[in-house]
Amino acid sequence: MNGSSFSAAVVGAGPAGLAAALRLRAAGASVTVYDAAPGAGGRACTHEVDGFRVDPAVQLVSASYTNFARVLRACGADGLLQRSPGRDALWRKGRAHEVVYGSTSSMLASGALPLALKLRMGAQYLPFLQRHAGSLDLCALERAAATGLDGESVAAWGARELGRDFVDLLAAPLLATLYGCAPDEASAGFYHALAREGMSLEVQALRGGIGGLGRAAAERLASLGAVLRFGEPVLDVQADETRAIVRTAAGEEVFGAVVVAVPAPAALEIAKFLTPTAVQALGMVRVRPAATLALLLDRPAGVRWFGLSYAGGESREAAAACVQENKVAGLVPPGKGLLTVFALPHAAERLDGADAGTAARMLLPDVARALPGIERRVQRAELYTWRDGWTVFGPGSLGRLPALRAAAWGSAARAVLAGDYLYAPTVEGAVTAGLDAADRIVARFPEIRGA
Repeated sequence: MNGSSFSAAVVGAGPAGLAAALRLRAAGASVTVYDAAPGAGGRACTHEVDGFRVDPAVQLVSASYTNFARVLRACGADGLLQRSPGRDALWRKGRAHEVVYGSTSSMLASGALPLALKLRMGAQYLPFLQRHAGSLDLCALERAAATGLDGESVAAWGARELGRDFVDLLAAPLLATLYGCAPDEASAGFYHALAREGMSLEVQALRGGIGGLGRAAAERLASLGAVLRFGEPVLDVQADETRAIVRTAAGEEVFGAVVVAVPAPAALEIAKFLTPTAVQALGMVRVRPAATLALLLDRPAGVRWFGLSYAGGESREAAAACVQENKVAGLVPPGKGLLTVFALPHAAERLDGADAGTAARMLLPDVARALPGIERRVQRAELYTWRDGWTVFGPGSLGRLPALRAAAWGSAARAVLAGDYLYAPTVEGAVTAGLDAADRIVARFPEIRGA
């Protein structure tokens, strides 16, 4: 089919599945990729609407995402990466306070934080992060659990150690905007790992939108002879000691091995090879819906910041608003503006199955407080929802990661799972899981390299 006698299937064409497919093909396997969507990328997608390029989910990536960059290089697309200014703002007490993403000095100088919290940050929290630096790794979050940082929520930890302002002004905006959860739902260790990385963070965007990853990977796979079956939902996957079987509405196909790279709830539905231990482990993975409203404007938003997040209690329905013309050039037609508005977790649950008009009525009042008159400038609204949008890393979840990975990789010799829930709820976590899944298959079947 694509020049090899060992065939491998990849179910799911998000970052995890694409990384796995590229690694398997490079190792020598023939590869077939399945996805129910019409194209590659999963939530790392870009939609073209009336000349606008909308990134409804993933916005920016960290320069520290080495595996993400490695996959882009493998596709010949690392030139798409472009540094973003990282200029953000926090809405607090009726105004937007500007900060520079990843700059500790900017945060401490900004009016976003009261003086008392700044003093506690300098005297207590920054030294705390430095002391625990070796345990705060976003691709090895179990280390935080091993040092006792996973037993409570960041809300409980923060209120006790640094005060409620820490929870409302720092933890709540970051978690709601980028990880779809509230401080009382997030493991303290997970938040500390995020904060540690944020101390010296450089953010990057992809020219043309984050969907460039999916497009480049699909083109590279096709050029190498891989078969891409988009718009073809997988009904179930079975595997034993001799073969793996992928079943769709079109019938069954037999492979030497398979990577199931879909969210944990979907894996529970289709992966029929899972052991009882794996079923139990995946059942403990928490996910929740995500919802983004894209607002196509008749003129630019007219502000300097890219992302505006809301302090805890400062908005009813919206977590953040991102000004796309301030992210990277080429996403918005000249003279126009584009906002992507992220719903708070409770609002995203209500928007599952809703229409854009309903979403606009819910989210626009919060946005209009920061951008007065924005309602009159909206030319078109588009709503994007994902039922399994966010993986929530709550208290206790970090310590379960090693057992979860063992279950995901050990249910069947010819089948492994991949997804951000195995490492971290980031595109880097997803890519890392995909690469690891492929490497395990290659290690199990040396004939791939000799095929």
